[in-house]
Amino acid sequence: MYMCRVLFFALIFMIKTSYGQAVTPVAVYDFIKIKNGKNKEAMYYYENNWKIYRDIALKKNFITAYKIVTCQPDSLAGFNLILITEYADSAAYTKSEERFSEIIKETRPNGPLLLNEIKPADFRENLYFRKAETIISSKN
Repeated sequence: MYMCRVLFFALIFMIKTSYGQAVTPVAVYDFIKIKNGKNKEAMYYYENNWKIYRDIALKKNFITAYKIVTCQPDSLAGFNLILITEYADSAAYTKSEERFSEIIKETRPNGPLLLNEIKPADFRENLYFRKAETIISSKN
C-alpha cells in the first residue's frame, strides 16, 4: 500500500511539472554592419527578401514577431542594424533553419532580389549573432 502511494504521488508530480512548465520565448539577434556606404542596397535586400520571408513565417506561425532596428555605430559597437526574429519557444527556433530554407526555396528559387546586382557580401557584414531566451516580458 505504501509503495502504491509513493508511485501515485510520483506520477502526479511528474504530470504536474511536465504540464506546468512555462514556454520560454526565444529571440535571435543579428548585428549587421553596412559596408561601403551601401545603405540603399542593404535596405532593399532586407525589405524585399528578409522581411518577405518573415511575413510568410508569421502567417505559418513559424515565428511570433520580427523587426529591424537601426542604430549609429560607435567605438564599442560597429553595427548599423539589428535584425530580430522572435520564436514561441526553443522548439520553434530549432526548426527555423529548415522552415526558412523551404520559404526561401519557394519564394526566391532564383536567389534574392538585389539592388544594382550588388551581392550581400559586398554591402553587409554580420558581426555577430545572439540567441536569447525571455525571462520577463510584457507579453503574457
